[in-house]
Amino acid sequence: MSSVLFPLDPERRGQEPPSGLPLVAVPHAGGTAHAFRGWTAPARARGLKMMGTRTVTPAAGSPAPTVQDRAHRLARSLAELGEPYVLVGHSLGGLIAAEAVLYLEEHHPQAAPALLAVCATNPPQLHRPLPVPNGTEAEAVDFLRSAGGTPAEVLEDPGMRELAVAMLLNDLASLRGFAWDGRRLTTPTAVYAGRTDQLAPPESLARWTGAAESVTTRDFDSGHFFPHDRTAEVLDAIRLDLAGRDAPRTVARPHHAHRP
Repeated sequence: MSSVLFPLDPERRGQEPPSGLPLVAVPHAGGTAHAFRGWTAPARARGLKMMGTRTVTPAAGSPAPTVQDRAHRLARSLAELGEPYVLVGHSLGGLIAAEAVLYLEEHHPQAAPALLAVCATNPPQLHRPLPVPNGTEAEAVDFLRSAGGTPAEVLEDPGMRELAVAMLLNDLASLRGFAWDGRRLTTPTAVYAGRTDQLAPPESLARWTGAAESVTTRDFDSGHFFPHDRTAEVLDAIRLDLAGRDAPRTVARPHHAHRP
């Protein structure tokens, strides 16, 4: 099996290869690892090196892989990493990451991450309706506009819009039929919420204590895409939670951030 992991901050000719603790990032529904490109420099400054996860697109006519399918593929790649690491997932990526850690805890406990950080991810025992219930292009475009995180030029260009919609619907199809099996994570878990997030509000994310044994929760002053609006603050929180140090629950300061 080929690994789904790859360096987001690769070695360049004439430069030192990136060093530090690997931070493996799993993107949101409809996104790719490129969403985390902006993390590479601030991560490097904090002693972390960014790694992305490849998005596997099913062949035409094939069913979308389930959350568990994607999680187990990720887990098998993580088991081959051979060094301590941090695993961070955003939205759907957080659910995939959590399921990957459950698989590792059962089959490769020595390969579980030093820290699992889930961002804007509802806990697995909380059933919420799919944001695009009928899987139509119009619904998908409306969701992409309302959720943010998708540049306006992508939605205005027919070709790019079609690709964005296809990626989103494929990812959301992974959620159909998902059911939590009741197992609780034993890996230290950091749960990060956007204070104005309507898709995964802080009060919902507080219920991660029912799905993990060791939970730290933090709120950030932004919405569903706070990991990319508040990258430096999220990375600082990861370093704090990795070190197991006490810090205020809310680590972000009021700020009107915008995404490029």
